[in-house]
Amino acid sequence: MPQSVIESLLKQKIGLDANSIGSSTIARAIYQRMADCEISTMAGYLGLLQESPQEWEALVESIIIPETWFFRERESFNYLKNYILSEWLTNNPNRVLRILSVPCSTGEEPYSIAIALLEAGLTAANFRIDAIDISKKSLQVAQQAIYSQYSFRGTNTFFQEQYFQLTETGYQLCQQVISTVNFMQGNLADAHFLTATPAYDIVFCRNLLIYFDRATKEQTIGVLERLLTQKGLLFVGHGEAGWLLNTKFIPICQPMVFAYRKSGNPHTSLKSNHSKTVVKKHRPSYKTSLKSSITHNKQLVADVEKLKLFNQPKEDLLETARTLADRGCFQEATQQCNNYLKQNPSSAKAYVLLGQIQQATGQEEQAAQQFKKAIYLQPDCEEALIHLALLREHQGDGTSANLLLQRIQRLRKKK
Repeated sequence: MPQSVIESLLKQKIGLDANSIGSSTIARAIYQRMADCEISTMAGYLGLLQESPQEWEALVESIIIPETWFFRERESFNYLKNYILSEWLTNNPNRVLRILSVPCSTGEEPYSIAIALLEAGLTAANFRIDAIDISKKSLQVAQQAIYSQYSFRGTNTFFQEQYFQLTETGYQLCQQVISTVNFMQGNLADAHFLTATPAYDIVFCRNLLIYFDRATKEQTIGVLERLLTQKGLLFVGHGEAGWLLNTKFIPICQPMVFAYRKSGNPHTSLKSNHSKTVVKKHRPSYKTSLKSSITHNKQLVADVEKLKLFNQPKEDLLETARTLADRGCFQEATQQCNNYLKQNPSSAKAYVLLGQIQQATGQEEQAAQQFKKAIYLQPDCEEALIHLALLREHQGDGTSANLLLQRIQRLRKKK
């Protein structure tokens, strides 16, 4: 079948596992491109695809849907700032900090990194951020750095006033931040990806591994390891943390922070010397670059966005809860989780998310109970096992943590 051949090409060239987004999603993109190219058969379109690099790029653009916003999963950026202030600057007083964001999508992530570093007191001369994505369209948006309100989804958006100027076309990011990020087109699935580039101190690679099959995940983790300096930090998405176990990465035991430190050898323990990071309070400076009407209506905008989330269909309650948690709205996220569990009392995923929220708000034992409920309902729930293991390690219970790790390893051998 032509579609199966196209799916194989997608996996071969960009690492995409068709099962991660569904064959129907790929089919819709193919049919749209067929209509645009005025081709009536999929076999005919496959022929064009194999001959035309431009059409291949157009298909990839049709399949990739950017979904990002500024300071998504804010705890990761808070940890980044604290790590820079408490450790990196002390150990590297005269060196330029090198950071990679891949895939960078439309730029919100690398620009968030830059803002976090500037807020930490670094200057543009102190760091370099390379931002890479496979999509030319996304990179064009990133380089223009003009965003709609949809890119500002959190409740704490002080940076919007300080670093953006409202224009007729949207919120224009200031040149001070734009100049710190170097955008490039690239493909992480390419065997020669950044082979001639010096290693990075920090890599953000979030919500990409979830679209790969097992073999591609393992290959990509190997590439990320190569790209990092010794003891460099890797940030991943919340659904990807389990794939770093039993690799040359040691987890950073912080609630809602899915980060790992590169080590010399594959680790068999969850122990991390960053389990007790001291968080320094930081008071951001403010400017009044936005029009006063935006400032006065800012809370109204946030409230309207929150109402939109609460009005989602019932089947979307869990995703709504996750979105609220990402934005730091933990009370509302908890409410949505509980509402979802009333309708789906045997959902292991819901208990895992509820546990993450409780852990992020300092309710560690309550969080442990939620993870245990998830494991009871789904004994092979790797995400729950990982979070419980990390929590026990954070609490100093290395024995329980290692037993859980061994259980995870046994489960993986069965797969």
